[in-house]
Amino acid sequence: MATKRPKASRLQAELARRILRHLKDEKAEPGHHLVELELCGIFDVSRTPVRGALNLLAAEGVLAARSGRGFVLAKMPGAIDDGSGEDEEQDRRLFDALARARHAGKLADQFTQQEIVRRFDARLGTVMTVLRQLAELGLVERRPGNGWSFTADPSRVLNESYAYRRALEPQILLQPGFKLDRAWAEKTRAALQKFRKKNWRAGDGVAFHAANADFHEQLARCCGNRTMFKAIQRQNQLRDFLIGQTDYPMEQVHSAIDDHLEILAALEAGYADKAAALMLHHLTQSASQSQKDEPGTAA
Repeated sequence: MATKRPKASRLQAELARRILRHLKDEKAEPGHHLVELELCGIFDVSRTPVRGALNLLAAEGVLAARSGRGFVLAKMPGAIDDGSGEDEEQDRRLFDALARARHAGKLADQFTQQEIVRRFDARLGTVMTVLRQLAELGLVERRPGNGWSFTADPSRVLNESYAYRRALEPQILLQPGFKLDRAWAEKTRAALQKFRKKNWRAGDGVAFHAANADFHEQLARCCGNRTMFKAIQRQNQLRDFLIGQTDYPMEQVHSAIDDHLEILAALEAGYADKAAALMLHHLTQSASQSQKDEPGTAA
């Protein structure tokens, strides 16, 4: 029988949702033993909020207490709202806010998670999730003792990203399982042509960034290789942070659109080799232009 729900802090309630989501992701079965110290490491918090979160889940009947053994999973709820949609939205907002601050030179090389919580009015759990995401992208790392710091020079990170993409993206188009989504291709061509013809305004270079990312991501989806697809998603996240706020000039955007249209035409005609060569040329030109613009210096 579920016990009376204890009064919880915001951190404990948020942590309870994240523990539940973690258990679902791990496909934990009833009887799974939850180790406090392990959860502290996963969510980077002390034992006190972890214990409070476990007590909340026990009160809901999700966990069962075992004398001297902590908690085990009693049942995996299927209809309980774990707040994952709200969490993901908050994660995205903080990610974008940090990118804007870094781009504007308003986020120092070294900082603490508490500073981010106060400055951006964010929940600690959200801050830790985004910092772990940035760490996985190679953009930040933990400092000895306390705090975080940005890692390598952003220009170098961006150049390394282009080198990786030049090796990967042409091969995506040559995969045996590649099958162009022709409905998407037709819709994308119309959108690109419309963007190409529009009267140029300040901010259009930033607006094109999302369309550009979607173009490369959707081509990766067409190849049917999940590892390659996830790799492109990761590169798009990296670029979102480093150059998502860059307002590229009209000539550079128009050149990228022309490249995209050529690649689509080659794929629709069944010339995968030509499309791969065009993709390599496109990425090489983009990398060369990025070195001239040096957007990383602003980031």
